[in-house]
Amino acid sequence: MKFNDILTKERLEYVRSARNFARKSAFSEAEEKIGESATIALKELYNSFDERIYIFLAELWDPEIGAFYYSKSARDTNLYLPDIESTVQVLRFLGNTGMIRPGEGKHMMRMPSDFREKIVNFAKGLQDEDGYFYHPQWGKDISPSRRGRDLSWAKSIFAETGEHPRYLLPTEKNKAGEKSKSLPDYLQDIECFKKYLSEMDLKTNSYYVGNLIESTISQISAAGEEFEAYLVEWLNSQNRIDNGLWEEKISYASVNGLMKLAGNYPHLRASLPNATKSLTSAIGAALSDERMKFVCEVYNPWAAMCSIFKANKNESDGEALRVLRDELIKNAPALIRKNSEKVSVFKKEDGSYSYFKKMSSAVSQRAPVAVPRTNEGDVNATTICVNSNLRSLREALEIPMIPVFCYEDGDLFFELIANAPKVEKKFFIGEKFPEKPSYEEEIEE
Repeated sequence: MKFNDILTKERLEYVRSARNFARKSAFSEAEEKIGESATIALKELYNSFDERIYIFLAELWDPEIGAFYYSKSARDTNLYLPDIESTVQVLRFLGNTGMIRPGEGKHMMRMPSDFREKIVNFAKGLQDEDGYFYHPQWGKDISPSRRGRDLSWAKSIFAETGEHPRYLLPTEKNKAGEKSKSLPDYLQDIECFKKYLSEMDLKTNSYYVGNLIESTISQISAAGEEFEAYLVEWLNSQNRIDNGLWEEKISYASVNGLMKLAGNYPHLRASLPNATKSLTSAIGAALSDERMKFVCEVYNPWAAMCSIFKANKNESDGEALRVLRDELIKNAPALIRKNSEKVSVFKKEDGSYSYFKKMSSAVSQRAPVAVPRTNEGDVNATTICVNSNLRSLREALEIPMIPVFCYEDGDLFFELIANAPKVEKKFFIGEKFPEKPSYEEEIEE
């Protein structure tokens, strides 16, 4: 059955009606917390998200490989293949937006069994004997952040399903209780780790450094508690007293760094040393009119706020943070409207969202995921704008869960997946990918 035969006018009207009903009571609860004006703004933001989003995601499913592509240009062009990051981002989107029906087990265990099994087999097929996960289109010549992230994505699939990888993970100890030899050299010795960190530039490039640390945090933890302790000491020693950041200027770039680095503190069981200043800087970025370069600058300030609250909820500055949370809620109408305005900049005609304003990102952690300079939406940006952005906004404002979609939307999505056609490549770009941009080029228009 073709997608158009499934997406009938009657079926779409049915899921829209069910979706509006599912949201109704949740919005009433939100209004008790943030007031009428903010709730009206929140409804407007939610109403900008419709079924075109998950139809777009369904169109990126490869039924033979058992995973999702990053973008339509990747789906349609030779050399490009699905990847585990895009796949897990779709899975989390389904679970966190209200599309999975209740039942026993975690979200993946409540998805169709054949769909789940294909994804598990895809993940297992990527694993190398060294324990890491490598894609056939990229090989092993990938960035440390790409390798670290793919390890984390694979681990999440196994955690959700109760399945096991083919080989011991680099973050696991062997039978003798020894840490893995597959961990990078700088994690084999604490002095090497100290030298490794000393060569990083937090003062002017905290986002890059933060991304690298966040992508490899599970490996750092696997190296031992002394590595975790030194990382906290190193980060704390350079966190600024005046703004709670690692850079002098408050901007999207420095708050992006805050988002990446603050997110590690709960994992490290540590508290930010200048939490109230950090929170004030994040709120400033959320309201900023600074020109955005890429989609994460919508979401990152809100994610940073959530990490700050989570890491410092029992600390001495907890009362000061509660005062700032009250101020955040007081300013909720303006904050939500600003968020909605920023999200809209990245929206595409098919309802999806793009990493840059006019195109998807050609690379993800330096690995090719889309044909360069294609005006299209992508999985990363779409799930950030809808799932990640709304979740962080709700958590920061302490709003109860408001479903973006409903079970009926989920049923429709999985019907599309069950009828997904075989992927046929339409375009040929040669025998090798375009030259990989540097990290800086990756986040520049």
